[in-house]
This record gives sequence, C-alpha cells and structure tokens, in this order.
Amino acid sequence: MEEQKTSSVVDSKTVPIKDGQPEFQTWWIIGFLVVALIILKTFIYIKDEKRDGK
Repeated sequence: MEEQKTSSVVDSKTVPIKDGQPEFQTWWIIGFLVVALIILKTFIYIKDEKRDGK
C-alpha cells in the first residue's frame, strides 16, 4: 500500500498583521484603483475641437 501524506494550506510561519499597518478589504482596493484610473484619464484626455462631438 502507498502512504498517504496530508497537506495543509495553513503555514505555521504565518505572521499576524502588525499594529499600525493598514488592512484593507479587496473591494476597497479595487474601488481606489478605479477612482485613480478615472482621475488619471481626465488628466490624459486632450480636447480636440475637430474630433469633439463625432
């Protein structure tokens, strides 16, 4: 018979988050990135009278 080995996803070397380090949920990070992208797009957009309204 073959030996069965158990594996675990949990690592015993996991370190908890230190006090003072920011902890964000994934949705907050995604929201921040979307807002940053919109702000960045407004700076990159160049108005062109020939192309506006087409």
